[in-house]
Amino acid sequence: MNKVFKPLGIVAAVAAASAGYVNVANAQTVANNALGDLALVPYYTVNGEWITGIHIVNTSAATQVVKFRFRRAVDSLDALDFNIVMSPKDVYAGFLSDDENGNISWSAGDTTCTVPVTTGGKLTMPSIYREGAETGYVEIIGMGSPTSETAPIALAAKHSGVSGDPALTPLDCTAVRSNFFADGTSAADPGVVDAATAWQATSAATAIKAGGANTFVDSGNVLKVSYFIRDNATGVEFGDNAVHIADFLGEPTMTNQQFGWLSGDLDGFDFPNLNGAAPRGGANVGLFNALRQSDVLGVSALLNEWTANPSNGAALDWVVTLPGQYTMMDTPQFVLALQDAADGETAAPEITCTRANGCDYRDLPVTATVVPYNREETTTTLASGELTVSPALPGEATQLQLKKEVNVITFGGNSVLGVSDTDITADLGQNFGWLSLAVTSASADVRVCGWDYSSDTAGGAQESDAVLLALQSCDDSVLATVISPATGAVPMIGFAAWARSVAANPDASYGRIVAHSFSSTS
Repeated sequence: MNKVFKPLGIVAAVAAASAGYVNVANAQTVANNALGDLALVPYYTVNGEWITGIHIVNTSAATQVVKFRFRRAVDSLDALDFNIVMSPKDVYAGFLSDDENGNISWSAGDTTCTVPVTTGGKLTMPSIYREGAETGYVEIIGMGSPTSETAPIALAAKHSGVSGDPALTPLDCTAVRSNFFADGTSAADPGVVDAATAWQATSAATAIKAGGANTFVDSGNVLKVSYFIRDNATGVEFGDNAVHIADFLGEPTMTNQQFGWLSGDLDGFDFPNLNGAAPRGGANVGLFNALRQSDVLGVSALLNEWTANPSNGAALDWVVTLPGQYTMMDTPQFVLALQDAADGETAAPEITCTRANGCDYRDLPVTATVVPYNREETTTTLASGELTVSPALPGEATQLQLKKEVNVITFGGNSVLGVSDTDITADLGQNFGWLSLAVTSASADVRVCGWDYSSDTAGGAQESDAVLLALQSCDDSVLATVISPATGAVPMIGFAAWARSVAANPDASYGRIVAHSFSSTS
């Protein structure tokens, strides 16, 4: 039975996975100067009256092609993605919000070229993975730069007009977008040729009238990304830099924005991702293990302050994000299993996705061992020995599990962000202090799964289940060259979000974000 894809919501978590630890040589590093070719925004939200804004700065003198992707919290499926093509020294800014009809949209009063074109300055989240996508995290990935600023795409993306005019617009965004159709062959048949080449269509603009071929090189570590989260109901706003990774990709990775794996196209908009480029091969494939290393994003424990002190109007949430878990499952099988569950059939689902049937090898759910301290260096001395997930019986030790890719932990029920995946309470003689939260994966058998490029069908209509299920595997006997055990440690990023409400003077209320510290030893 082939599925007609409908909006896919949240189903019960399926069996998960964990890691063996071996050394992997890698060049990727967390950038200490907040510049990179990969940036991760740990959290976005449109819950309630919250909106999330993101700013991207191209600090270079080269045109940049950038992948912009929102992944939903529950399973990190791709809820909304598009490309932007930034001229040298350009800034692209906008915000994510929802409306009274439940539509989630990205809005940007910005002239930078987007792929696809916006409608009224908006790109609306498609329905397929919309359910549960009110929160999640964001990937920003540099796809490459043209080899010359006289290349057709660079000329077309360049803001033109009278010098100093703040309303300058790119020369021809339609011509820019023509580079991102599938299977380009010429200016008359434009689009992506391979990871480093794309054809641009002809244009009415004199400078790029003939169109032509664009060739690309690695983008370099030139992107600066920051974000803010604002509650429009209270005016509280806080923000920070994204987590920047330097030298993630060493080569250009152009992909089309016309088709995806549901059409059988493995050169499409699903790539690049946190495992690298489209699976056509090359050094850009299989990069997630490098991100899992302890000198990049691999984490044994995270550290930050906590508070549960409503008497002075203070509240705090922890956001804990595990980026890239989607690389550790057979995505077509996972999505088809979701569809089976969404169909509501009374019979057993035709397709399921578990570790037992070779589909799901994620770290999730991770187990967290929490060691709290108050501000006088005192840790828990009660019979339970540590924080508990509430409600809990006196003296009963309860392990904390983080089941989602993006988790919000509250303290004493005092939520800042308006959601809570887990609430923690403690009796330390004070209602504030700091925590060490050590994490371990759910299983010792974790893998980074691989796409089979030989099964690519070059895009078009939705493919049959059989074709889709052949696109990816987590079985190293099937795809031994592209599947590997997941090494390193659980990748985690996040922050503590503080808010203080001043009842006597609401205008004096404020919020702030403090990024988590991390330890590679628990």
